[in-house]
Amino acid sequence: MLSPARTLLMIAACVLAMPAAAQAPAPTTAFDGTYPGVSAVSTRSEPGSHNRFCRQPDNPSPLTIRNGVIQSTGGGDQWKGTVNPQGALVIRDQQGRRVDGQINPSGTITGQYPGPTCKTTFVWRKQPG
Repeated sequence: MLSPARTLLMIAACVLAMPAAAQAPAPTTAFDGTYPGVSAVSTRSEPGSHNRFCRQPDNPSPLTIRNGVIQSTGGGDQWKGTVNPQGALVIRDQQGRRVDGQINPSGTITGQYPGPTCKTTFVWRKQPG
């Protein structure tokens, strides 16, 4: 049988250990900033595709990243998504189209939408600040 003091000591140790285990990971802030759209280029997904022409989209809307959360800040496209601590990101537009991308060490985001007939590559570049 455990003594009351020993029982109390075990409970206290468990309570003190819980906050460390329950803490959420630190937010991703290394990529925080504004990223104006630089370019968007569409090319045929497959060389033999029936669609011989891919409509060239406008430059993508600027993105803002705060604590790993991505939001577009204007323009026609409305993007929302997340970035992980390694710079890999996933964003979706208002139609639910998914763009997978990567932020390189110089602050350039390159992402691709693999459409059924045309693949679109988007580029954003971080504003200094």
